Amino acid sequence: MSMPAPHWTTRAYPTAYRREYAAEVSDLLSQVTADRGRLAGVLEQAAVLGHALRLRTGMDSARPGGRFLAGLLPLAVPVAASLCLTLLVVQQLPSLPWDGERAYTPLAYVPWLAVLGCALAGRWAAARIAAGAALLGAAVSLPLVRWTDGAEGLAQNQATLAGLALAALLVLAAPPDLPPTSGGARRTMALTALALGVPLLAGSVTVFQVASGAYDATTDARPDPLRLLFFFTPLVLAVPAALAMARARFGPALAALLIAGSVLAFVPVGLLAEVPYGTGDLWARMTGATGVLALLVYAVLRTRERRHAMATR
Repeated sequence: MSMPAPHWTTRAYPTAYRREYAAEVSDLLSQVTADRGRLAGVLEQAAVLGHALRLRTGMDSARPGGRFLAGLLPLAVPVAASLCLTLLVVQQLPSLPWDGERAYTPLAYVPWLAVLGCALAGRWAAARIAAGAALLGAAVSLPLVRWTDGAEGLAQNQATLAGLALAALLVLAAPPDLPPTSGGARRTMALTALALGVPLLAGSVTVFQVASGAYDATTDARPDPLRLLFFFTPLVLAVPAALAMARARFGPALAALLIAGSVLAFVPVGLLAEVPYGTGDLWARMTGATGVLALLVYAVLRTRERRHAMATR
């Protein structure tokens, strides 16, 4: 009796893996479709393709690249969600004379609230589905904002939409078998969301006076949420990023790269000038400080481990 042909999705696997596991994966896909329906089968096929891609790129949970991506999730999710919540709130406020007209893309913002909420609840599978919706929302928003607000609206939003799409891709690309659902990961996400979201919200709705023309005339204005994001993010993420890096397998090497990169950033002045809103100097300094703090934490952790090993002999 001949074996059934392997499912077409298994062709995406590396040859050695396909040779050993194609029959098992094909059988699993057939069972899922039969037991839970066509939609569940399609989602499982997407999971198979994602797993195959991670194996081919070295981003699976068994390799450092995949573990590194997974380690970024507790920081990337609250950053994206905090920005999206702020933009949704600011969108509801009437424009002030000095604010100017700004286009908003709520289709790209709303799914991130679901991503953060599901992640904090420990439902990472649902968070990944919401991240897929966030990626789709960012992609749809590009032509939509071009249609509703013209070239100027597209210019205002394309960098933000690209950043949100990249964050969504990070969630989808990270190994799903290393979900940030532990107590420590969820605590990091909650604290980061509070530490970044509160000043973003408070600052973005605050009205202040700015010079608006000759004779020092003033008018009401509000800060740009993106300006505040670029200012607060390196300040908020420095400590949790350093702690995560200190616990990583290649923590010292990563920390050294951050320190070297922050030093090199000061050499070509144009590199810092490309960072929006003049925050390049702040980002470079905080990057170097993060690397130094990671090395200090790494040294403390290793010293504690050696003392514990000696005490248990």
